[in-house]
Amino acid sequence: MSAERDTAGVVAAIDIGGTFTDCVVISGDGSVAYGKALSSPADDFQSGFFGSIESAATQAGYSTDELYRKLTRLISHGSTVATNIVVEQKGARVGLLTTRGHEDTILMMRGLGRVTGEPPENILRVVETAKPDPIVPRELIRGVPERVDSTGNVVVALNDEVLERQVRELIDAGCEAIAICFLWSIQNPDHEQRAKAVVQRVAPDVFVSVSHELTTAVGEYERTVAAVIDAFVGPRTHHYLSKLDGRLEGLGFGSSLMLMQSHGGMVPLQHGTQHPVLTIGSGPVGGMVGTQRLAEDLGVRDIIATDMGGTSFDVGIVKDLEPETAAETVIGKYAYKIPAVEVLSIGAGGGSIAWIEPHSNTLRVGPQSASSNPGPACYGRGGEEPTVTDANLVLGYLDPKAVFGTSGDRQIHPDKDLAYAAVKRVADPLGLSVEDAALGIVEIINAKMANALERVVVGRGFDPRDFAILSYGGSGPLHAAGYAHELGVDQVIVPGEVASVWSALGIGLSDIRYQRQRDAQLVSPFDPAELEGMYAEMESSLAEQAAEHGAPELRRYARIRYEWQRNELEVAVPNALDQAGLDEALRTFESTYESRYGSAALLPEAALEIVALRVEAVLPSGTRASSHTPASAPSSNGHRASRVVHFVRGEPGQDTPIHDGRALALGDVVQGPAVIDLPTTGIVVPPGAQVAVSDGGNFIMTFNR
Repeated sequence: MSAERDTAGVVAAIDIGGTFTDCVVISGDGSVAYGKALSSPADDFQSGFFGSIESAATQAGYSTDELYRKLTRLISHGSTVATNIVVEQKGARVGLLTTRGHEDTILMMRGLGRVTGEPPENILRVVETAKPDPIVPRELIRGVPERVDSTGNVVVALNDEVLERQVRELIDAGCEAIAICFLWSIQNPDHEQRAKAVVQRVAPDVFVSVSHELTTAVGEYERTVAAVIDAFVGPRTHHYLSKLDGRLEGLGFGSSLMLMQSHGGMVPLQHGTQHPVLTIGSGPVGGMVGTQRLAEDLGVRDIIATDMGGTSFDVGIVKDLEPETAAETVIGKYAYKIPAVEVLSIGAGGGSIAWIEPHSNTLRVGPQSASSNPGPACYGRGGEEPTVTDANLVLGYLDPKAVFGTSGDRQIHPDKDLAYAAVKRVADPLGLSVEDAALGIVEIINAKMANALERVVVGRGFDPRDFAILSYGGSGPLHAAGYAHELGVDQVIVPGEVASVWSALGIGLSDIRYQRQRDAQLVSPFDPAELEGMYAEMESSLAEQAAEHGAPELRRYARIRYEWQRNELEVAVPNALDQAGLDEALRTFESTYESRYGSAALLPEAALEIVALRVEAVLPSGTRASSHTPASAPSSNGHRASRVVHFVRGEPGQDTPIHDGRALALGDVVQGPAVIDLPTTGIVVPPGAQVAVSDGGNFIMTFNR
């Protein structure tokens, strides 16, 4: 892209990860420029955010100032900022107002609170596991005299005098945010609304979060958690976003900053800062949006999305061209019910640290990470512990001439000598060569990722062999063959040279999206007219909220289960709901339930229960993008000089063909063993595998089994 090029419709999208901040710039013709910078939590992520834009602008052929002025559409932004605030317990001091007699709800948690989010092997180890540190200490919880019953009738009137005194007590105790969750406020929100007004009058600068505005699902504990986490991350998130918005304005960016949400769409800044809990997990969700778009383009209906970055390994599922959604989100053992695109994570990334377990004297990898500071040893920023990235460099998987990070003197050039010295720290005590120790590190991390994939995919009733795997993130393509082979998957897709910034690209492709959900608790036979009225009420408020952007496309969903059963499935519901449309939705539920859990799980005599209704208002962005357009005929331009690559422990390295992924042409096929170098990542093609270049510049790996 040249500086003279027409910039109509240019979009910039930023994804802040645990190690790198990624930026993509998408022009009107779909071409993509991208850049990376180390994430910078020490300065509220400012230098990483703007450094990634500078890097992308350089590749696009613009000065940074010019790019800010010429961006005519938006900057959409997803991040792990809110997630890290919760995990690291670095949020605001929160006070909680709840119904008198229910002060201990968030402290008691649910019965499985100790093992929520734990791996399966810990589920029965209740005594050995601990509850998380309380987000709100007991002394900052106040029981308010008020009570509403399950039908919305006021049983005890709200005592405004006591409420105001309690609010002042919390403010005097140093609370920076206040969460409000009253019993059955989803049936009658008046008391919560009045309490919010009191807080705003007494302490206008204090962040306030109200449970019924976040979720209308039944479950006092889950609503309390949602409000508390929203308040916990609110002040810091608002401060961080305000700084970004102010600096962007000063740099000449005149459009609106948009925020990526966990439901798979973006909203304007002013809406996003009202409920920052919805930004939790928004970066990985961007990758799922990109996966859905790619699935449509390739005609592949079922894909397992795998994102291996510097800190974590994220997994999501696209089934029948739709991302799987979750009614419940778990973070730090706390669960709340806000519908979101389902992305599950484990601590397995390029920065995962290898270490020796002292009692068994065995090699372990992660979950500790070198993160962005100091980063892997090979970055030369002071890190000494061996990481997965160091092992990849030692083994020849990573191009020793690769460049990480921003442009200019802030670029990172990996140092193989530093990587070798780091891996030697675990190789010597184990009596292994450095190369064998590095292979051990890679094998362990691959096994961890394969196990995580198996839990996610098989645990939802799917057979991974029925799916293709999409591998992206800075480290994903280097390891994709390893974890795919463990699962018996036959096809791996790497989305071209943008693989390392795929989540940022997905954020840039996202639509503006609002959603509403309400609890239903309806048992069959269902009345279509009753359901139509419930949907119409939600759609009315959604259409009003989305009106500033135009006329939205409305989509309806219902979450259904067999009565008294635990497993729920969400299915689409027709917009014009009559008996025929309802019957079709119920048949879809039953057929999906059978394919997911088997015919033996069907309960033909049991009643069906609709537990929740959801409506989305979608305004398509119209943004399209491609990686690169390969040449129309096979070519050998991608072949580089060979380098020594290690594949098997105990065997010497092989002189292995190396290919430049950007120079490979449509129809080119690379036979393993080989390595395809890509900017900031690479594709390891083991013996017995091959990679073909497809339309759009995607790399398709298959295995000779």
